Amino acid sequence: MAKSLRDLAPNVSEGALHRRAEQIPLQSATITPESAEIAQSWFIPTIPKPRKGWLVYSLDFVLATLQGSVAEPEKVKRTPAWVTIGHVVRFLMGILQVFIMTLAWVPIVNWLLEIAARVFTQCLWILLRSCYWKARLRSLGVDTIIDQGVEIWGPASVSIGSECHIDTNVRLAAGERRHRQHGSISIGNFVHLGPGVHIAGRGTVVIQDNVGVSALAHLYSATNTIEFPNDPGMLISMSHRAPIKHQHVVEGPIVVEEYAFIGMMARIMPNVRIGYGAVIHGATELTKDVPPFANIGGPPRGRQIGWRKPRRPSFQEHRLMN
Repeated sequence: MAKSLRDLAPNVSEGALHRRAEQIPLQSATITPESAEIAQSWFIPTIPKPRKGWLVYSLDFVLATLQGSVAEPEKVKRTPAWVTIGHVVRFLMGILQVFIMTLAWVPIVNWLLEIAARVFTQCLWILLRSCYWKARLRSLGVDTIIDQGVEIWGPASVSIGSECHIDTNVRLAAGERRHRQHGSISIGNFVHLGPGVHIAGRGTVVIQDNVGVSALAHLYSATNTIEFPNDPGMLISMSHRAPIKHQHVVEGPIVVEEYAFIGMMARIMPNVRIGYGAVIHGATELTKDVPPFANIGGPPRGRQIGWRKPRRPSFQEHRLMN
């Protein structure tokens, strides 16, 4: 993305578009001259690469949890004694993870595990949730917290990155093969899905890194329509339980690019791409693409009400340039 914007705005400073090398480029159609100009005014910091590994929690996360400093990582003590304790605890957690992931594939037992993972809140059950979903999802990163009440339908079609927070009562519904649905949900790193978020991935949903989705937002990559395109005069049903020939479903991918924000109770419909750094305000229904750094408000239908611009220049960019 940084390279694409730099091509459109060649006078931009190196600091203003300092990005990671592996940044997924934007589709050129979503970049406007205005968004390219606004990119010049933002300092885009380098985000550390997320941790990788088979174990669900890193040593740093274990130490922060043991010391009660998850929200204040700078206060975590890393003395030799603490590091030794952390390695021992992590080793024991690894043994427990193997056990739980094995049980996750045992019929009937896995139902009980999922029920326990949804209902209970204590620290041990948080570990159980992570281990259970590590076995069931297409992929799950490191240090991701999956909270109480989370439902995931079609987990083999869902991937979640590292250091995410999937908040309480989130529902991720990917396309299920047994229902002849072939969608998927892909969530990047450092993503937060707020309480009650609903993502319908039948038409494919991709959420890139550093995205925030507020409580009760809905992302629908598939939805019933009130009109049958081939025969507009035929009355059709809006119920997904109606016979297939008596309904019409629109499927289309939703892509939410890095640093974008989706406000509380917003609704994102199929075939929508939300540009890099864009802001979708609460209670807004979005039915069309949004350029990078756009400021979209409603209700009901979203319309552009401005641009996401910095209130003042970043002192960090000045420091890098000097």
